[in-house]
Amino acid sequence: MSPLAHREITKKLSEQTGVAQRQIEHILDRYTDMIVESLSKGRNVSIKDIGTILVLDTPAKKGRDLNTNEPIDIPPSKRVKLRPCVSLKQAVLKGIM
Repeated sequence: MSPLAHREITKKLSEQTGVAQRQIEHILDRYTDMIVESLSKGRNVSIKDIGTILVLDTPAKKGRDLNTNEPIDIPPSKRVKLRPCVSLKQAVLKGIM
C-alpha cells in the first residue's frame, strides 16, 4: 500500500470542506512549518488524536566500523519519535483507520 501523499490529503480536504485546494495546501504547509520549528527548538508537539512527537537526546556511545571492525566514537545527537495516543493504537490494531 502506498503512503498517503500531501497532494491526496489536500484534495480530499478540499472536497470535504469546500475550501480551495490551494488554501488548504497553504494551511497545511504552515502547520508543518510550526511543528518543525517547535521540534527544532527542542519542544515536543502534541497532536490531537495522533499522539506526541518527541525530541529525544541520544548520548555519545562507542560503535564499531563495519568495514574495518575498529572501534569508533559516535557523538551525541537528537532523534524524533512519535508516541501514539491510545485511540490511534487501537484504531491501527483493529484496522479501522
